[in-house]
Amino acid sequence: MKNNKKIFMFLILIIMISLVSYYFYNKNKSVTPTNIPNISNTNIVYGTIYSNKDYGFAFTLPNTWANYSIVKNTWEGSPVNTKSKKETGPKLLIRNPKWTEALPYQDIPVLVFTLAEWSTYEKGNFSVSAAPILASELGRNNKYVFALPARWNFDYSKDYEEAISIINTNPLEAFDLK
Repeated sequence: MKNNKKIFMFLILIIMISLVSYYFYNKNKSVTPTNIPNISNTNIVYGTIYSNKDYGFAFTLPNTWANYSIVKNTWEGSPVNTKSKKETGPKLLIRNPKWTEALPYQDIPVLVFTLAEWSTYEKGNFSVSAAPILASELGRNNKYVFALPARWNFDYSKDYEEAISIINTNPLEAFDLK
């Protein structure tokens, strides 16, 4: 009888350790998009908001980005099999106001996918970069999915750490369009 009690207590201990380990392993997984190191700066004051009524999202920026600019571009999706076709869509670069040709600061890119494009993309029918990593979803509304491309900051432009800090605050808020 004593052996059964010891075995039972041992099993309970193993289960408790497993649950605690699982909790700490998974607690931040759904909050931070993939491939973004955890860099944060608690001294940043937020309050500048970029609002895009065409696609239905708002993006909160630090006050130091108050004079940001938006560079409209296009993402291109290369087919990965013979059944796929080339896809394209809007790519918005939120540009740091300190950016110059001589000293480019890190942009924050937002890829805009229709819901159908995103579904096809997630199935692996086309790729938007040479990286074998999918873009990270930042948010979605009833018409669009907003994503951060893989390796968006791998050129280590000036103040890339600040851009990572901004992304780590989950700054994009999507709203439904009519």
